[in-house]
Formats: sequence, structure tokens, C-alpha cells
Amino acid sequence: MTGRLARRIVVRLLVVSLGVLVLASVAAGALLVSVPSVADAPSLVRAQLARHGARPAKPPPPARVAASIRAVEDHLLGAPPGVDIAYGALRYLWDRVVRDLPDQGGSTIAQQLAKLVYTGPATGVATELEQVGLALKLEITYPTPELLSLYLDAAYYGEGAYGLVQAARTYFGTTPAHLSWPQAAMLAGLVQAPSAYDPFVHPHLARERQLEVEHELVVIGALSPARAIRVARAPLGLVRTRVATS
Repeated sequence: MTGRLARRIVVRLLVVSLGVLVLASVAAGALLVSVPSVADAPSLVRAQLARHGARPAKPPPPARVAASIRAVEDHLLGAPPGVDIAYGALRYLWDRVVRDLPDQGGSTIAQQLAKLVYTGPATGVATELEQVGLALKLEITYPTPELLSLYLDAAYYGEGAYGLVQAARTYFGTTPAHLSWPQAAMLAGLVQAPSAYDPFVHPHLARERQLEVEHELVVIGALSPARAIRVARAPLGLVRTRVATS
């Protein structure tokens, strides 16, 4: 390959990359304009918890819980909003609109929060676009620790436990601040499928899921491999605690 040809290829790649960024930015801007304000997200989460006799956790979330959720749910959590906006909008438009593919999964924390608080589990292109737009607005409106706290409080953990406070109490008889690494990993693994990974009903599956989360903690650098081995061997301290609801 000659030097001139190589330069032409580099220039063309730069032009294509710039075009992709422009397209993603335009798409993200359109989504932001099309969805309502998310200023009421904290009050909506508190109302959901109140309906189940639960209360929100004090922000920011404990470091072990935050790391575990990030490891298993969203490795890009905390990236600059502009990066996430461009990537998320472009990926959605390419997969769902251009290629006509079904939802590929891998939703960000903000997208899951939008679904939990605003749109519900409904599907379809219009709803999914709304979820993406709401997620982008959530990422811009709330700092990462607050966004994560809202998600942890909006999530259902099984066994009648809504929000992180009830979950810590229900499974371990403790508070979020006192969760150990194994306990934090267990709760993080429950969010996607609380019934399937219920440690009281399916202890082996719950244990496998816990180990998967701990592996991802190594991937993101939250735990060293040696520390992860010690965490995996540590007792879980599972205690069934019935939480009174009002």
C-alpha cells in the first residue's frame, strides 16, 4: 500500500466517523426534545416505594453495591453523558430502524430506570424510542451516584422486597451500608431475574449468579483476582427476614 493510498483511507475513515457522530448527535437531540421532563423521577420512585411500605436508601449507594450493579448491568455507567447519548442513539437507530432487529438487550442503567419509572415493560419501536430518550435525559439531569440510587430503589429484588433497603433487610437482616461483597454481589445478580435467582428457592442458581457478578467485578477492576477468590469463599450470611409492609 502506497503512502498516498494510506492517507486517502485514513481521510475517508475520519469523514465517515465524523458523519456517524453527527448523525448520532442529531438523533439524540431529537429524542431529547420528544420526551417529557424527568425532574419528577425521585418523587415517583419514593411513591412506588411507599406503596409497598418501603423507604429509599440514603444516597449515594454503598461502594460495594454500586460496583456490583455497575459490573453486572452497565460497564459504561459514569461515562460522560455525551458519549453515552451518541452511542445509545446510534446503536438503537441502526439495530431497530435500519436493520429491523428485535431489542438486543444490554440496556443501560438509565434505560432500565426509565422503564421502571415511566414506561413500564411495554415493547414496540415507539415505546423503546421513548425509553432511550428518557434515559438520555435522566443521564443529563442526574449525577451518576443519584441516578444509580434511583435505580436501586426502583428495582424489585424478589421475596416481596422493593428497593435496596428492603432487599438488604429481607435477605441478610442488615442495612445497605453493612452489606458485604458477597451480599452485594448476590443482590446485584437478583435484579434481572428475582424469581430465577432467589437464593431461598434456587440456591445453586443464585450461587452461580453471585460468582458471575464477582467475575465481572474483576473485569471492571473493582476486585483483584486474588480478592475475588477470597470473596467467593466468604460466607454469604443469608437470613430470611419478613419485612412488614403497610
